[in-house]
Amino acid sequence: MTTSDSIQIPRRLPLLLTQDGVLLPGSSMRCSVDTPGNMELVRNRLLRGTSLKSTIIGVIPNTSDPASDREELPAMHRIGTAALVVQVVGSNWPKPHYTLLVTGLCRFQIVEVLKERPYPVAEVEQLDRLEDLSSKTEFKEALGELSEQFYKHAVQLVDMLDSSVPAVAKLKRLLDNLPKELLPDILTSIIRTTNEEKLQILDAVGLEERFKVTIPLLLRQIEGLKLLHKTRNPKIDDDKRIIAIRPLRKLGGGAGKPFSLESAEDDDEDSDDIILLEKKIKSCSMPEPAMKVCVKEMKRLKKMPQSMPEYALTRNYLELMSELPWNKNTRDRLDIRAARILLDNDHYAMAKLKKRVLEYLAVRQLKNNLKGPILCFVGPPGVGKTSVGRSIAKTLGREFHRIALGGVCDQSDIRGHRRTYVGSMPGRIINGLKIVGVNNPVFLLDEVDKLGKSLQGDPAAALLEVLDPEQNHSFTDHYLNVAFDLSQVLFIATANTTATIPAALLDRMEVLEVPGKANPSEDSRPRDVSGPADLSLPPEMPILIDHHALKDILGAPMYEIEVFERLNQPGVAIGLAWTPLGGEIMFVEASRMDGEGQLTLTGQLGDVMKESAHLAISWLRSNAKKYQLTNVSGSFDLLDSTDIHLHFPAGAVTKDGPSAGVAIVTCLASLFSGRLVCSDVAMTGEITLRGLVLPVGGIKDKVLAAHRAKLKRVIIPQRNEKDLEEIPVNVRRDLTFILAGSLEDVLNAAFEGGFFCKRGHELLNSKL
Repeated sequence: MTTSDSIQIPRRLPLLLTQDGVLLPGSSMRCSVDTPGNMELVRNRLLRGTSLKSTIIGVIPNTSDPASDREELPAMHRIGTAALVVQVVGSNWPKPHYTLLVTGLCRFQIVEVLKERPYPVAEVEQLDRLEDLSSKTEFKEALGELSEQFYKHAVQLVDMLDSSVPAVAKLKRLLDNLPKELLPDILTSIIRTTNEEKLQILDAVGLEERFKVTIPLLLRQIEGLKLLHKTRNPKIDDDKRIIAIRPLRKLGGGAGKPFSLESAEDDDEDSDDIILLEKKIKSCSMPEPAMKVCVKEMKRLKKMPQSMPEYALTRNYLELMSELPWNKNTRDRLDIRAARILLDNDHYAMAKLKKRVLEYLAVRQLKNNLKGPILCFVGPPGVGKTSVGRSIAKTLGREFHRIALGGVCDQSDIRGHRRTYVGSMPGRIINGLKIVGVNNPVFLLDEVDKLGKSLQGDPAAALLEVLDPEQNHSFTDHYLNVAFDLSQVLFIATANTTATIPAALLDRMEVLEVPGKANPSEDSRPRDVSGPADLSLPPEMPILIDHHALKDILGAPMYEIEVFERLNQPGVAIGLAWTPLGGEIMFVEASRMDGEGQLTLTGQLGDVMKESAHLAISWLRSNAKKYQLTNVSGSFDLLDSTDIHLHFPAGAVTKDGPSAGVAIVTCLASLFSGRLVCSDVAMTGEITLRGLVLPVGGIKDKVLAAHRAKLKRVIIPQRNEKDLEEIPVNVRRDLTFILAGSLEDVLNAAFEGGFFCKRGHELLNSKL
C-alpha cells in the first residue's frame, strides 16, 4: 500500500476528469476514458511516456452536466487525487475508448489551470503530508480518541464478515499494519458510499474532520449488515459468507467504479442484470447450437470478476446474441397493383426495371419461399438505383438497410472479426440485422463493383457465401462463430459497371441495366404543365433579350463538339463508345507517311482495341484492289514503304472494348481513298477478318450519344436491330439507322454516293 508520507508529486499535473467515480488516496479505481480531452491525455501522455513521472496524473471529479459532451473546466472540483496509472486497456467496441486502472497517492489542490487543450494541465499544491503531523504530541492528543474510535468500528465491521474469505483476511491485515491516519480514505473507498459522500471525504483535508465525517459512514454500514443478518434465514450457515463474497468479488471494480465492499442489495442489482440477460437469451428463440454457445458463455460470465477485460467482451457478445432477430420477421405485402402505383410515384420512367421488379413480386406471390434471385442494378451514378431498392422494401413492407461497399478491402467487414482480437466486432451483415431487428429485410449492397482486395483478404469472396442461396442459410460470422440463416433476406446489389465484379460473384446475380437518361415515351403518367402558367412578363417596361443578355443570364457557352469541322479532311471517322456514365461519341484519326510499314496506335488503348486496329488494316490490305486503295507510292500493298499512325483523341481516357472495328476501317478507308466521311454519321460494331460486322452492347446509350451530338445517321450491326426498341420514340424519329451485315454495307453508308467497289466474278455457294 502506497502511503502519502513518502510521495513527492510534480508541480504540474495533467488532469483526468471523471464523471462517475471519486478516487481517494490509498484506493484503486477503473476509469472509463471516452471524452475528447481524456482520450488526448491517454494518447499523448500515457501511451508515449516512458518514465514514472509521465504515469502520474491528477484525477479530478467533473461536476459538469453529464449529458454534455464538452468538459466544462470551470466546473472542475478544486481538490483532486494524484494517481499512478497502473494499466491502460484500449477497445473499439462499442466505440473507441480506454480503461485506466489508477491508484490514488495523495490529495492536491489546483493553484492555476495552465492550459485547457488538448487536455487540461494545472499547477498543483500537494496537501497530504502526514510525516510531520504524526510525530507531534498535540496531534496524538487531539486525534488519538477519534482514531481509536474509528479503528474500533472498522474492526467491528470486518469481524461481521467471514474471515475465511481471502479478501476479508487481507482487510484485517491492513487494519493491523497501516497507520490509522490512512484508514479513513481506504475504508471509505471500500464501504458503500455515494459520490457526494466521497467528495466530502476528499475535501476533508484535515485529519480531524476526515475522522468525523467517516465514522458515521462506518456506523451506517455496520447497522446495515446487522439488519441483513436479521432478515436472512438463520438456518443458512453460508449467509455470512454470501454477504462477504458478493461485494468482495467486486474488488476489481468495473469501469468507473472503485474497489468496493458494497452491501448485498447493491450487488444484487448487477446480478439482476445478468439474470435479465439470461432470460432475454432464453426468450429470443435462437437455434439449439447458438443456445448452447450462449449457455456456456453465460456460465463463464457468472464466474468471471468484473475487473477482467474479458468480462465486458463476453457480456457484449451475449447482448448481441440476444438482440439478433433469430425468429423475428415481417409479413410481405404482395399486392401487385399497389406495388405498380408506388413504383410509378417514386420513379419516373425506368419501365424495364420496374417491370422486372413487378415480375419478381408476382413470382413471390405464387411461391413465398423463393430463394433468390439476387438483383443487381447496373448503371451510371444518380439514375436511381439505390432509391429503387428502397421502394422495393416499401412495396413489400420490409425493413430496408443499405450497406456501402465502396472501398471495402477487408473480408472482416463482411464476416466480422474473431473475438480473440482487440476491438473485435461483427461484420456489416450481422450488424445490419441487429439494426433492422428482423431476419427478412431488404439489404442493398451498394457499389459492389468497387470492392477491393488486400492482405486482410478478399471481401468479394466473403460475399459469395452471403449471396449464394445454397449457402447463406447457414452464414457464419467470425464474431458470432455460430450459423445465422440469411435465406429470408432479399439482397439487391448496385454497380456502375460489371467489368470489375468478379465472375463468381457476378454469376450469382441477375444484372438489370438502368439507363443513364430518362425515357419520356415509356411512361404514361401525365406531365405537370402548370409551371408555365406562373410565368409572366410586365408589358409596361421594354425587355430586350439579345445574345449579350443571354451570355449574362446563362453564362459562358458550354463546350461543343466540332463534329463538322473535324471531318473536313480524309482519315477521320466518328465511332460510338459505351462508358459506365453513358454513351459517348469517339473520333478516330489516321495519317500516313513514308516509312517501313509500321502501325502506330496512340490514345491509351486496351488490348481489344489494338486487335481491332490490326484486324482493320489486315482486311483493307486484303481488299485493296477490290476498293482501289493505294499507298503513297500508288501500290496496292498499303504498308509498302508506308507507316500508319492511328490516334484516338482524349489520350488521358482509357479506351477499350470490341466496338470500334467498323470506325477504324472507315477511317483508314477514308485515308487511303482520299475521300471524306460523311459528317452526319456515327457507327459502332466489331469486325471479323472476313469483313462481317458483329453485334455489340450498349446500343441505347450509344444512340443517345449520337443524338446529343446532333448527328443524323447511325450505323449499327444488323443483329442489333432488336435493341432499337429500347430507344425513345422521339430519338428514333430524329435519326436514320443503317443496319450493316458486312463492312461493304458500312463503307457504302459512310461515304457520299457509296464506296467504289470493283466487282469480280461472283462466287457460287457450294451445295456439297
